[in-house]
Amino acid sequence: MPDLLVEIGCEELPAAACRQAEAQLPGLLDEALLKAGIGSGERRFHVAPRRLAALALGLPAERAAERSEVRGPRAEAPEQALAGFARKHGLDPSGLEHRDGFVWAISDGAATPVADLVPDLVRPLVEGIQFSKSMRWEGGRFSRPIRWLVVKLDDQVVRMRLAGVAAGEMTSGHRYEGGHGPLGTATSYLGDVRGLRVMADASERRAAIVAGLDAAGPWTDPAGKLDEVVYLVEWPVVLEGRFDPGYLELPERVVVTAMQSHQRYFPVRREGADLEPRFLFVANGGDPDVVRAGNEEVLVGRLDDARFAYRRDLERGIAGMADELGRVSFLGGAGSLADKVERLRPIVGRLCAGNGLGDDVAATAARAAALCKADLVSGLVSEFADLEGYAGSVYARAAGEDEAVCVAIEEHHRPSEAGGTLPASDAGAVLALADKADTVAVAFSRGLEPTGSRDPYGLRRAAAGIVAIALDRGYLIEPAALVGEGAIGFLLDRLEPILLEEGVTVEEVRAARGSGAVEPVDVAARARALHAFAGPDRDGVRDAYNRCVRIAGEASPGDVDTALLQDAAERELAAAMAGPPATLAAAAALVPAVNRFFEDVLVMAPDEAVRANRLTLVANVAASLRTLADFGQLPG
Repeated sequence: MPDLLVEIGCEELPAAACRQAEAQLPGLLDEALLKAGIGSGERRFHVAPRRLAALALGLPAERAAERSEVRGPRAEAPEQALAGFARKHGLDPSGLEHRDGFVWAISDGAATPVADLVPDLVRPLVEGIQFSKSMRWEGGRFSRPIRWLVVKLDDQVVRMRLAGVAAGEMTSGHRYEGGHGPLGTATSYLGDVRGLRVMADASERRAAIVAGLDAAGPWTDPAGKLDEVVYLVEWPVVLEGRFDPGYLELPERVVVTAMQSHQRYFPVRREGADLEPRFLFVANGGDPDVVRAGNEEVLVGRLDDARFAYRRDLERGIAGMADELGRVSFLGGAGSLADKVERLRPIVGRLCAGNGLGDDVAATAARAAALCKADLVSGLVSEFADLEGYAGSVYARAAGEDEAVCVAIEEHHRPSEAGGTLPASDAGAVLALADKADTVAVAFSRGLEPTGSRDPYGLRRAAAGIVAIALDRGYLIEPAALVGEGAIGFLLDRLEPILLEEGVTVEEVRAARGSGAVEPVDVAARARALHAFAGPDRDGVRDAYNRCVRIAGEASPGDVDTALLQDAAERELAAAMAGPPATLAAAAALVPAVNRFFEDVLVMAPDEAVRANRLTLVANVAASLRTLADFGQLPG
């Protein structure tokens, strides 16, 4: 049973592209195998900056023959038509089978050697990967230009051409130290490229990096750069660099950001101790002394810039920076940052009042709102955008502001991404809500809402942050007042990914939204309740609701004339509706009365008044149930 080896060699891929390829390759190969009508044993995938490798072990030697039956013209068709049909299928007209008034071309087929199927297995691995960013070159489209291609079935090269490159057996090793060499087979692949100073397996590279870091000292990785570094090197070597201890006078987070925001260095700190004046980094081979000196020079330059900016900002002071916000535009002409700050104050006041937060929280949030954007004109944030918010808290602390105000300033950017850290204080949470909501509201009022994948103002992230904070804190936010009627749906769309992670289904979320609820905490509570209520009782409510909606048609809810109620079943339902269901359990308790009504009562009575009265009753049931959820969204 032959083994397939595919290596796609290219210019250095970004780490994000490596992860995207690693996630998609298994599915693409499985789909190609299924489409080709063959299976395989073990499948392995290896992704490194300059290569993507897919290995399929134990392929069948051939695809079994398949019998085919193709119906042709009617049997009485002209001989010319019959001959043409036979010729098309490689048969003599006498070989056609007559059945059911038609002629049929019957073929037992022939087995297909697996080598003939390989090009159809390889092509989707190149053409099917969806990268977030791609390049075009003369050979086609990929994350980076493809420079070589190896396709082998056992030790034999499969000749094909793809992306402007002819398949062969030669691969490229480490860019500077590995040279070129032939690949043997799928089973020898990792060893073959290792001989060219390439660790093609990501887990092997990670283990080597972690072992090197552990051996060098107590390293830290606050920004989570390890996952990225694994896909930036093919022959990882952990080295240590040093810098002047005088730079440690800077706030620790500034030093760490200088190390990690662009350079992906690992700070060193022993437990319970201060940051050490050294750092660890992962090189892709090379002369250690030369590489170390270059990286030390880079970091010192970054730290020099940070120290200069930090000292200058302290001289200006946070109040002085806040006074400059009037010259900075917001959302391309929607006033200035000073205007935004003025809008934040009433918003935080309204949120505090609506959620029973005390005057102390309101005062803290209001003061933080006045200063929270000041660091946008600071030198430190212009050098290190990741310090936005944090820099403001440092400068506020230096100016003698209350600690709670400083904390709120730092927290108001949270969460910075889906699933990110949320504000820990009430003042920080309220200010974060106000800041994000103002951005969404202003953008929508100016027609700047996201389109397709474009979201230049980060509105999806802002809306997701609003929802995450509201759910975490249980805050009521009054969406119409907070972001405007036009943005409510956009805001509630951000609930789905949060609730899906909890196991709630899309249909349950949509059913909850169908109730007309717009408060994120309310919609989430309804969706969770629907999920917990799944089962026969919920199915009964759904069926009763759908039946009511279908039969009520255009009828509107209204007052039921009790004098026109003639049957016991409709009197029972009307009596049950005197106290409409306020819970899912109450809705389930209503179902038997609804079912008896439809079993015993002719809704479309001949008498027009009776018929209208019964339709109103049915419409009332549907409307009452819909206040809990749109049960019609639930799967039947």
